[in-house]
Amino acid sequence: MNKFSIILIITSIALMGCPGTTMETTESPSYSAQKELIPNDHTYEASIQSVQLYQAGVEESYPVLFLNTTSPLTLEFDELIPENQRESDFTVEFVNCDADWNPTNVLPIEFFEGFAQQRIENFERSSFTKVPYVHYRYQFPRENEFFKISGNYLLIAYRNNNRNDLILSRRFIVVERKLGITPKYLLNDRVERIRMSEFSFDLSIGGMNIYNPANDLYIKVLQNFRWDNYMVLREPRFARDKQFEYYIDLAKGFRGGNEYRRLDIRSTRFYAEGIQDVEEKEDIYEIFLYKDDIRRQNIYLPRRDRNGSYRIGVQEWPNADLNADYVSTNFFLDSPEPIPDGEVYVFGRFSDWQLRSKNKMTYNDDLRRYEGTVILKQGVYDYAYGVEKNGDFLVDESVFEGPHFESENFYTILVYYRAPGDRTDRLVGYQPVNYYE
Repeated sequence: MNKFSIILIITSIALMGCPGTTMETTESPSYSAQKELIPNDHTYEASIQSVQLYQAGVEESYPVLFLNTTSPLTLEFDELIPENQRESDFTVEFVNCDADWNPTNVLPIEFFEGFAQQRIENFERSSFTKVPYVHYRYQFPRENEFFKISGNYLLIAYRNNNRNDLILSRRFIVVERKLGITPKYLLNDRVERIRMSEFSFDLSIGGMNIYNPANDLYIKVLQNFRWDNYMVLREPRFARDKQFEYYIDLAKGFRGGNEYRRLDIRSTRFYAEGIQDVEEKEDIYEIFLYKDDIRRQNIYLPRRDRNGSYRIGVQEWPNADLNADYVSTNFFLDSPEPIPDGEVYVFGRFSDWQLRSKNKMTYNDDLRRYEGTVILKQGVYDYAYGVEKNGDFLVDESVFEGPHFESENFYTILVYYRAPGDRTDRLVGYQPVNYYE
């Protein structure tokens, strides 16, 4: 059985995920079982690949909207289907969530000015690729549409106007800047001024009536816009007239890591750094990478990376959306012995920072290494190796990547507030923070 046949078989199985909130509907589902909404970045079918949600025009940006602005977000994804299969009919809508991503009972008519449900009408078939797919694109909010309430939101998409037939969900935030956030960098010794391990920031509440910030405010600090390992801040370090100071110890708040490893698979003709071999098969390209080494004991060496992100691209053709192929990418990780009571995954933003079964690696006793194969769309990817121990669903990057606190990362400060009588948490403060001075 060839690789693409395997892909098509997998796509016929709905990925049900873990228990969540069932989307109610009066229509009968197209499948025998309902798909439950998972309030996370999630794909519910293996045929849905390369899902991206970003600020329009900046592919590697984070999904952030601002109240009273017209800059939209762009959703893009592929559906891997045979050339003789008709394109799907997908519908998009939004779900309001609280600060911890639990769906609320706030109705679309309360938080959104515009049509609550919209079809994805922009789609096109791939061309000159071994693996056929349909590329879908959707932008929001459209002209004369806007969000009325700030906070956390899910974009959900489903098939044939059936809200139980989910295909994907994606998180995004809507920001209103009612609070002022001023970072204050606390750098290490002068020799280490390129990096920092801690910083603080002043929070100015302006005209808001906040008397007890530990109870009234809910502050999160994200690393590279990941939602799996954020820090929560409650108590300010200092308080003065309408201003509070918060302190962040990054070394204690986030697990160790390193600059991300880089994978360039934009070409199947020319070997980029790290590619050992490329095999052209009848219906897919097979890429074999050189073996990666453990970096736990290595001396930290700074290098510019994408902070775990990726960008779709292809060298031989002009339109990456439609001409970039899907390739079978083989990863190899040196390890003298398997991790006891642990599972190893290759992950990054391309896996939505999640430990998914399709990114899981297996240990080869004869070659003393971990091996894994991931189907990826051509492009440039950052990736790392993470370990999950005892089924705790937490990513430990330090096992293979090292506990290097000096690693450069991108941080985001989010401040949530729920006024008396509100049924959701508003996002009233937002501040990106980068390591570089």
